[in-house]
Amino acid sequence: MKIKKFLSVLLTVAVVMIPSASAFAEDSNTAKVASAATVTPYIVGIGDTQASAISLVLNEYGGVIYDLFIQSSTDSDWFKWTNTSSEFKRVYVTVGGFSGNGPTRAGLKINYNNGYGETSVLYTDKAGTSEPQAFGNVFVPPGATVYVVVDAPNFTSPPAYHLNFSAYSI
Repeated sequence: MKIKKFLSVLLTVAVVMIPSASAFAEDSNTAKVASAATVTPYIVGIGDTQASAISLVLNEYGGVIYDLFIQSSTDSDWFKWTNTSSEFKRVYVTVGGFSGNGPTRAGLKINYNNGYGETSVLYTDKAGTSEPQAFGNVFVPPGATVYVVVDAPNFTSPPAYHLNFSAYSI
């Protein structure tokens, strides 16, 4: 009985110790690896203009959060949300820099989509700083589109920022 137990333990240990190949392994001779000089952590060309603004898709609570960064003094990130309901909505937007990062500037613009045109970009009094910037209680009529732009005109290093967008019923 002791020999059976010993052989069972030995067989179990042997099976566990046998190395196995990963299901995701690939042949190292055919894999092409990019050099470190060609890989950058930047996403260029997405949401860089009002026309290519990133659509904000609100969660079930009416909000959305993005944590992004600005890569240069000429880079800007545009976001948009359209009030598709039949009633006015109250929008609240905050943009805050992270501790130790360079300054950002947040702006808000509304296109009324009804022949009355659009506003120019409005900036907060905290624009160009690392302090949180907020647009509160902005009333948006049905069919109107809100644009939020974040940039860094006083760019020193890639500033990260936290965008929080919420839309509420009045």
